[in-house]
Amino acid sequence: MHPGLKPWCSAPKDGFTILQNLRLSSPEKKNPGAFGTSRQEGISSPNLELLKIKTGGSFVELKKAKIILNPAANHGETGKLAGKMGELFSGKLDFDLQLTEGPKHAIEVARDLFGYDLVIAVGGDGTAHEVVNGLTLSNNKETALGLLPTGSGNDFGRALGISRNLQEAARQILEGKEKLIDLGMVNGVYYANSLGIGFDARVAHTANKIKDEVKKTGIPLYLTALFRILFTDYRCFGVSIKIDASDWIHKTITLVAINNGPSYGGGFLVTPKALNNDGFLDLCLVDELSPAQIIPRLPFVIAGRHEWMRQVHTQRIKRLVLRSEEELPAHLDGELMTGKNFLVESIPIALKVIVPPADERL
Repeated sequence: MHPGLKPWCSAPKDGFTILQNLRLSSPEKKNPGAFGTSRQEGISSPNLELLKIKTGGSFVELKKAKIILNPAANHGETGKLAGKMGELFSGKLDFDLQLTEGPKHAIEVARDLFGYDLVIAVGGDGTAHEVVNGLTLSNNKETALGLLPTGSGNDFGRALGISRNLQEAARQILEGKEKLIDLGMVNGVYYANSLGIGFDARVAHTANKIKDEVKKTGIPLYLTALFRILFTDYRCFGVSIKIDASDWIHKTITLVAINNGPSYGGGFLVTPKALNNDGFLDLCLVDELSPAQIIPRLPFVIAGRHEWMRQVHTQRIKRLVLRSEEELPAHLDGELMTGKNFLVESIPIALKVIVPPADERL
């Protein structure tokens, strides 16, 4: 077994599992909880008191899970998957399903998960971002986070090795391993995968505005937004930056990325060497570039082969302070923000996640 990985669930050695007295819950006619949660027919898991699996002569309770599904993710397509949760997890997890009702709702749901073994975020990076903040704000390090990535970017899921195929991702959650990972934090907000300030953030802001119009996801969506910015309203930004204990740097930049994972924007490998469990964040700072300089460099950025360029500066850091006299666009895990002052820090060993079995990640 790989260091730092713990078995999530184990199959019987003889491959034989008996569900003892298993029956599905009937729909409960009760008022929704604080966030509208109620078990629904076809979605509920079996009754907890009946959830005993006979494996090798002993009885084991199924893991208790909360599924948080963002019905607005991927142009509303994720909402159509609610009915599939029972198909994926009934008889395998004791779960209840919560559909989010708007921005920040997943944070509130995830803040109240003590007693749950697992929370599964169904949506994109933004959905996962909210669940991560709910868990960390409540200091919950016992509930593990699993992902069913169904959004536009899914870079956090990519960093964890989670499949985009729904059935395969569900299998990876059920058969996967627990892993402790670091988080980033900017101005008191946690992020799991990426933070970008400057040009890339303007691209993210534009992608968010046009995604329903262009009906694209991943790299095609972000390239569409990128070219709109390049040909209509491109500009660079003056900033002052202090990295760890170094002196202040004053310069004009195209972008600054401070990432916990290798990619953002649906697969742009901006920090290809980033690891989410090494105690560091990976910095990629790009000096001032013109649109004519950016376009031929894009294939190198997508492939993660841009670090040799003289305008690109990379290093592993623990802390960064960035200041500007103007309001700067930023994005963290695909979520949008603006600001003049940014304090960015690495938060080691802050979140428990589920990753695929070790043999799938070799």
